Amino acid sequence: MTTGSTKPKSISETVTYVPGMREQGDGIKCYVESEYAPLKACMVGNPSSIIIPDLSTWEMNNMFAHSPDDVRAYLKQHGGQDMKEVDPGKYDQIVKESHALAETYRREGVKVIVNEGETPREIVEYNTGWSRQRHLSIYGQSAFEVFGHCLVSLWEVSVSFGELVHREAMVNIVENDPDAVWLTMPALYPTADKPQLINLTPGDPRIFPNTIVIGIGLPDPAHIGDFSKPRSSGNELGAEILRRMMKPFGWDVQVVYFNTHYAYHLDCVMAVLDEGLLAMPKDCLWTPLPEQYRDWEVIEVSHEDVMNGACNNVPLGNKRLVLTEGTELARTLEKRGWTCIEVPYTTCYRTFGSGIHCSTASIWREF
Repeated sequence: MTTGSTKPKSISETVTYVPGMREQGDGIKCYVESEYAPLKACMVGNPSSIIIPDLSTWEMNNMFAHSPDDVRAYLKQHGGQDMKEVDPGKYDQIVKESHALAETYRREGVKVIVNEGETPREIVEYNTGWSRQRHLSIYGQSAFEVFGHCLVSLWEVSVSFGELVHREAMVNIVENDPDAVWLTMPALYPTADKPQLINLTPGDPRIFPNTIVIGIGLPDPAHIGDFSKPRSSGNELGAEILRRMMKPFGWDVQVVYFNTHYAYHLDCVMAVLDEGLLAMPKDCLWTPLPEQYRDWEVIEVSHEDVMNGACNNVPLGNKRLVLTEGTELARTLEKRGWTCIEVPYTTCYRTFGSGIHCSTASIWREF
């Protein structure tokens, strides 16, 4: 029983799992208008658990099926092992890159939620029993997406469950934002040999105002409509589930097919920079964008830039862009009056095929 005006604590305030995590959610709104609305708050990964994906599993072998030969060779050699132990030099570089990204956002006025300590053992081993994959902690974006006021848990791949370690901060945000709605896609099915049940989550979508564009990755356009062929990024049923989920909230879900010889997720090949402006390599899409975006200007990105993660960038709004250092795309945008904030992130991207956008979960974007 309480007396006077004292407000009782919520359950989430009575137990601390990650010290200081709940407080990181203070003052943050759950709302994303679009991919290019000004970024006010985000969650990023951390380098405490860099477990290298294991290509001997169906899930990771399918995901990296068309990655460059050197990437596949590295994953085959070290899959399932802790990078800190088997490749300390690369680990140290990725630690620097991960910290540099978080500091860049802070310097640009973005509120950052990040685990500054160790990843709890229970999360490192969350899926090990069935997927044989331990937690890869540097990629925060695979935890969830925010569409409007809706926080949608995506359960993208078994190697990355970043939202769980940041759960206390996310609960704080939802508790204190009366408009926030927490939804979830179907969780990964706990068996490694049922791909049609595992891959229901639709990869990394691109967010336009009131429209979500899902990318389904295929190595050959002839596989469109042939559901016996594996997809690198979710599948059609997952996209349909998300479409039905988001329709009552005023969001439309559209699908494009893209070439997995460039990357395994759409956010690595197509960047939504600003209203009316995209960046991507020529012929990376097997099917056209939704009709309302087909007249948008497209900056053509070189193959070298794509391989270095140039398209896996994060707009901050007002013609400011965070992207990996040393790209032609940055020089092109600067000539247009953009401010390109370059971060050393090529080691991360060249090792795992995921970069700055994959490491960043936008929580609050609003004009």
